[in-house]
Amino acid sequence: MAATLTLAALPAIAGEAGEEGAKAYKIETTSALKLKKGEKGDAHVTIVPRSDAHVSPDAPLSMALSAGPSVQLAKTKLGRADGTATPQKGVDFAIPVTAAAAGKDEVKGQLSFFICTEKLCERQKRDVTVPVTVE
Repeated sequence: MAATLTLAALPAIAGEAGEEGAKAYKIETTSALKLKKGEKGDAHVTIVPRSDAHVSPDAPLSMALSAGPSVQLAKTKLGRADGTATPQKGVDFAIPVTAAAAGKDEVKGQLSFFICTEKLCERQKRDVTVPVTVE
């Protein structure tokens, strides 16, 4: 039976983007989003834990977003309710965007979450970027 960590135990073992925790997952993003002016689309950011890890379902999870002038964001802050759990015990964020003006732009985000294994539960902060081309 696997050991279960409770949220109350987190402060004693949680670190700020520790090296061990950083090895327990990868971040996948939409490689490039292409839209026509006025068109809507979704940029994706997915936390993919390795097989012995998971994104904590009890700890805070958020992503602060920004974009340049060619892209309008529906929201500038995403939380747990905006993410979808993945079969690998990760989280996928679909970021709704609208193409505002022709040009090359990007959606930037700062992702904050806790990655957990049987031995640790560490807070992670990662910057992500999704390139967007508006035609």
